[in-house]
Amino acid sequence: MTPPVNLPEEFPTRPRESLLLIAGATLVGAATGFVGVAFLRALEFGNQLRIGATNSLAHLPAGSGLAIFAVGTGACAAFAAWLVLRFSPNAAGSGIPYVEKILRGPGEPDHRFVLPVKFLGGFIALSSGLVLGREGPLVQMGAVIGERIGRFFKGVENAWKPLMAAGAGAGVATAFNAPVGGTIFILEEVLKKATPLAFALAAAAAVSSAVVQRGIFGMGADYSVPGAPAGPVENIWLYAALGIALGALGVLYNRLMLSLVSPRSLLKKIPAIPRALAIGALVGTVGWFLPDDFSGGDALTQQILSGYGTFALLATIALARFFTGPLSYAAGTPGGLFAPVVALGALLGAATGLLLHAASPELAPSPAAFAVAGMAAFFTATIRAPLTGIVICLEMTGCYQLFLPMLAACLGAYATSILLRGEPIYDALAAQAQAKV
Repeated sequence: MTPPVNLPEEFPTRPRESLLLIAGATLVGAATGFVGVAFLRALEFGNQLRIGATNSLAHLPAGSGLAIFAVGTGACAAFAAWLVLRFSPNAAGSGIPYVEKILRGPGEPDHRFVLPVKFLGGFIALSSGLVLGREGPLVQMGAVIGERIGRFFKGVENAWKPLMAAGAGAGVATAFNAPVGGTIFILEEVLKKATPLAFALAAAAAVSSAVVQRGIFGMGADYSVPGAPAGPVENIWLYAALGIALGALGVLYNRLMLSLVSPRSLLKKIPAIPRALAIGALVGTVGWFLPDDFSGGDALTQQILSGYGTFALLATIALARFFTGPLSYAAGTPGGLFAPVVALGALLGAATGLLLHAASPELAPSPAAFAVAGMAAFFTATIRAPLTGIVICLEMTGCYQLFLPMLAACLGAYATSILLRGEPIYDALAAQAQAKV
């Protein structure tokens, strides 16, 4: 019987082994960076194809274009779900709960076909318009790369596990071009503790992936924010109130998602492929009317930060994504939760900022500031990792002047989610999967 493998907290006593682990983490980060950039570029191409198809089909007779688009989205979702079902069940959904389970426990991973299924299935699912995020596939692909490379380090006992953790952090770093956020993600969310080994290897992998992403491919910050003044310090209570409201909505969002993916859900009584087909068709129908505002939401978030939309439009898109996000996750295709949560937070924050700006331009000079705070607050409410949310949003937007408003909003969201007994979504998904087993 194979002895259990726990994640070590300290570096090995021999310097040679420690240096090998750091070198391994650097290699893992670089490899994850190359794979991640390829995945992100593929998603850009896929989203352009979807929007182009929508524009072309719009010229067809009334109703026929919509029907073709909805069936096409459903077929893509069904194919992505089939890839998971046929080749790699562990590649379903975000993949982060599975990574956390392996890293926190003594078990061995089953990564057969996870990387190709996550890449191809994630590309198809996200490009078709399902409201899913790019970070889930990238975290799991990074974890697979770390585990596989770690197996080659025969001179270091069980090197695969700390390098798997480093690869997962590099996946987040690459997904959002946020190396500090990727490092904190491993400590705060995945391991839920800060140890010398975990920090050093996650940081080495994140820096290496950033060098690839920024130095070789020239990719800058995800979002450009023209200007987002926070307003006077006396208005900090407005950001805290926003956080409280988003905390309550985040708890509802998580409960909706958990109800849809529960083994007792009516959706789960439908076989996987027909379920994905039906969900894809439904999401495609909604996305037909909002072609630029669906999928993961990256382009949408940039538009919001640039001043896009009226209150009514932002509220409508937010309402649609509030339901289609959890529904898309229930399809069982590869795809994450981060990006849709961040986009929804931006929508809700910007809509609130518009109302406040109309009421008092002095207290709320920029709706974009509330959008940025909303991104971090809704992330905090759902993922329950406030440090990760704040740092990732700061790195993505470069709005470091909004640190205090974001902190106030995240505090309100965190406290509200605790008081309402909301569960962190990844822990809840992992517990649900464990109960099913």
